Amino acid sequence: MNARSEYDIAFVGLKEGIHEFNYKIDRSFFENFESSPILDCDISVLLKFDKKNAFFLLDFQISGTVKLNCNRCNSELNYPIDGDFPVVVKMDGELPADALADQDVIYISRSETHLNVEQLLYEFINLTVPAYIVDCSNIPGKSCNQEVLNILNQLNQNNNNEKDPRWDSLKNIKFK
Repeated sequence: MNARSEYDIAFVGLKEGIHEFNYKIDRSFFENFESSPILDCDISVLLKFDKKNAFFLLDFQISGTVKLNCNRCNSELNYPIDGDFPVVVKMDGELPADALADQDVIYISRSETHLNVEQLLYEFINLTVPAYIVDCSNIPGKSCNQEVLNILNQLNQNNNNEKDPRWDSLKNIKFK
């Protein structure tokens, strides 16, 4: 993945204090990432960047909708997302030994002049998406595709009727 410069924050020229950055995320954002579960989206991100002397406080406020497939009937649906993700970025001469243990703190070299937030945006957006969407009926005004559900029910009934003869001999086992 090549980091895009539109997500670079040139913090060297910024004065200490809070700065706001707005990002509009759509389908083109996810083209740079392989195997993304998000088909399309309309997301707004407000990044509050609080610059301190030796560290930065970042607060990603994410809201919008993502287009996903229903896990029950595979229909496309627009799923609302909303999340708030704080991150601390510390400037350090060298990486501390326990740097990987703390996932809410990012360490960068004092020689850095830019911070690219593209990967953070991708990860935080994906964290707002549920791992499993039970069905379309969880979304107001949406219902599952009945044709697909009928086919799935028929397949399930056919599988329940067919018994595997290999397991019949286990029924004869007597337990004390």
